[in-house]
Amino acid sequence: MKNKRSWLVIIVSWLIALGLLTLFAPSSKEVSSTSKNSGLPDTALSIQADKVMKENSSSKEGIPLIIVFDRNKNNTEDEIQSVLELMEQNYSSIPKFSKIPKEQRNSFVSEDKKTFFVPLILEGQLESKEVHKKVEEIKNNVSNIIPSDFTIYYTGPAGIASDTMELFSQADVVLLLATVGIIFILLIIIYRSFILAIIPLIGAGIVYGVVDRIIGLIGKFTSITIENQALSIMMILLFAVITDYSLLLYARYKEEQDMRVALAKTRETILFSGGTILAGVATLALAIYEPYRNFAPVFAIAVIIMLIAGLTLLPALFAVVKMTKNKEKTTKIWANAGNVSTKKPWRVAIPILILLGIGTWHATTIIYSYDLLASFPDELSSKEGFTKLGDAFSEGEIAPTTILVKSKDEKEVAAIREWIEDRSLVSQVRASPSGSDLYTQFSIILKANPYSQEALDEVDMIRDELRDQQVLVSGETVKQVDIRHINNRDTLLVMGLMTVLIGLMLAFQTRSMRASLLMMFSILLSFGAALGLSTWIFDVFLGYKSFSYRIPLYTFVFLVALGVDYSIMLMSRLKEERKKRDELEAIAKAVEKTGSVISSAGLILAATFAVLISQPVMELKVFGFAVAVGVLLDTFIVRPLLLPALLTITKKSRGK
Repeated sequence: MKNKRSWLVIIVSWLIALGLLTLFAPSSKEVSSTSKNSGLPDTALSIQADKVMKENSSSKEGIPLIIVFDRNKNNTEDEIQSVLELMEQNYSSIPKFSKIPKEQRNSFVSEDKKTFFVPLILEGQLESKEVHKKVEEIKNNVSNIIPSDFTIYYTGPAGIASDTMELFSQADVVLLLATVGIIFILLIIIYRSFILAIIPLIGAGIVYGVVDRIIGLIGKFTSITIENQALSIMMILLFAVITDYSLLLYARYKEEQDMRVALAKTRETILFSGGTILAGVATLALAIYEPYRNFAPVFAIAVIIMLIAGLTLLPALFAVVKMTKNKEKTTKIWANAGNVSTKKPWRVAIPILILLGIGTWHATTIIYSYDLLASFPDELSSKEGFTKLGDAFSEGEIAPTTILVKSKDEKEVAAIREWIEDRSLVSQVRASPSGSDLYTQFSIILKANPYSQEALDEVDMIRDELRDQQVLVSGETVKQVDIRHINNRDTLLVMGLMTVLIGLMLAFQTRSMRASLLMMFSILLSFGAALGLSTWIFDVFLGYKSFSYRIPLYTFVFLVALGVDYSIMLMSRLKEERKKRDELEAIAKAVEKTGSVISSAGLILAATFAVLISQPVMELKVFGFAVAVGVLLDTFIVRPLLLPALLTITKKSRGK
């Protein structure tokens, strides 16, 4: 009775903490925002160019919104002029169409006169929520003042930002319900126990409430940026990991019939499991690209609270509920897996290594994209507007590149313009009314999608060639060029550092450098295979030829940090079995004893991340699918077969 009272005190303490935080702290969504400078540091060349342009330009500062008007029939000159003047009368930050020459105005109108566009500046330094609000207001107003037979699209940087905000705001509730639902259904199917299905969800719900409000406080009282995408993935991670800890505790609780003993036996596993996840996400704090760096505090807070819950709240929830003492179902699957891996290790290891090697090789052939629109659903206004612009004009109209020449010498400026005009990928060069006594400014319209690798290479080359001539380059394309450079650096740094940190933690846990190296080798191979196989499937069956540049790092961080958990569970049990048996028997027994709980946890973790496939953004679909594939590979191939086989092979080699 005394023991039960102490467990109840723990539960009540958590509920009190949740209640107080709910009353006095904001939710994480209330303080969420987006990264400034497109996630780039102030030292990036594109950001420095933006700063110079703002300081030396007479035009107003803001984010461009391109409004595209389309009609099935050819518009007359008077009809086009009427719409343009209506827009001019309602919005001061657009070109003065009533005053500019007809030839200049025609650059906004397609040759068949079915499509024309208006560039509008949303003034000020706006957060994503403010951009979305302003775009929605403009949509409502324009629909009232423009004839109803026009189809209107809203694209450009502001349109894309607004649609991004809309996508994630709609997806959050669906994502939460789908995550909870799939965990509950799988637990019911696997364990046929309502209590076991509901306890992990109750625990995850309490932990999520606490984490959500603590992140809200961090976002309110610090300068840390809380991003929606980080919050969505954090929620999935939290429910999945809390479920893993619950299953681990439950399995040992049934075996020991005493929660204090069960907790003592699983404490090391939970600590090292949480530690590897924490080490993984902490390395993101060293990234230069802000969206990567912003993941670190959100996930660090979540992992710390999950660790505390795994050692206090979850054991308490199980301990106060009377568990049925049904006989544990036995299966020979995991006993057979352990036996075959230790008795015929080469026959097991070689085909698995070949399979994973093929997938890893394919990962090296992936083509990466910096085009956010490519991840959007086709029916989205910003994507449809972009397609209309590309068909009627040039794809480059969506995001012109601005050239700033630090000279007023007409011959020098003319030579630079002529050199740029002669480049094959440049559609046209437009004069700009903006400028200053120090800089001459003009714009480049590219023939290619301004977010494509082709456009990035072109603008990167232009900037590099003109750097010695005191020329600055500004715009969305050159920002993506800087993101590409920084992403390559961040990806190598985070992957390398995370591998070393987790490897050292595993060496400390296992007291064996051999085991640590084998665990890291197997999980890295699993990551490479998951990334390669997933992108191959999306390519062959869904027709996607390129993938977001962020997928490799996101997949690596979560798959390695989570996948290594199952190897930790195996190695923790192996340490116990070594006290009773010789090495090979201990390996086989550890596989048998951990097989059921790890396979159940792996199925649930994979299914939870697979929920991201339901999201409207392609980046999240591929990320969720890749993590799910990696977890399944690790759960059913790497952990029960490859790792034991490698441990056996290296043990026999050392013995000889």
